[in-house]
Amino acid sequence: MAEAEAQLYRRIQELRARARADRPQSGPGDTPASMPDLRTILARAEANVGELRQTAANLEQALPEAVERAVERAMDERSTPRRLAELRELLRALAGQMEQVNRDLLQERLGRIEDLELLVDLISSGMAALRQDVADVSGSVSRMNSSVTGVAARLDQPLQVTVERPRQSGVRDLFRATEPHEEANPSTRA
Repeated sequence: MAEAEAQLYRRIQELRARARADRPQSGPGDTPASMPDLRTILARAEANVGELRQTAANLEQALPEAVERAVERAMDERSTPRRLAELRELLRALAGQMEQVNRDLLQERLGRIEDLELLVDLISSGMAALRQDVADVSGSVSRMNSSVTGVAARLDQPLQVTVERPRQSGVRDLFRATEPHEEANPSTRA
C-alpha cells in the first residue's frame, strides 16, 4: 500500500510537470489551445466511477462466497498441508484482487486530479483574459473621457475669427477714387 501511495504521488508530480510544460505561453488575450470540453471531462469521470462501482459490487458478491467455500473445503479435508496450500492460493488471489482494486482507485484518483488541473487551468486562463479585457475597456473609457472633457472645454470658450484682407504692394494714394469713373464717350461730347 505504501508503494502504491508513493507511485500515486510520483504520478501526480509527473502530471503537474507535464501540465506546466504543455501549458502554452500565451498572451493575455489568447485562449488556451486543445483544452478538452468540460462535458468530456465529466463523462470520462462518470465512466470511471461507474466501472469502479461495478468492480466493487462484483467483489462484494464474489469474495464472501469464495472465502466461505475455501474455509469449508479446508475444514472438510483432513490434509493440513493441502488445506494450507489452498488457503495460500486463495489469499494470493484475494491479495491480487485487492491490489487490482487499489490500482483502479489510484487510476481514478489520477484521472480526477488531471480533470481538476484542466478545470483550474481553464478557469484561471479565462479569468486572466477577462481581467485583461476589462483593463483594456477601462483604458479606452478613460481616453474617451479625457477627449470628451477636452472638447467640452473648447466648446465653452468663445469663438474668435480673424479675417485677413489682401494687401496691395506699394504706396497707396489716399486721394484716389476707389471706384473707377467712366470717361465720357467722345462721340457724345460734341
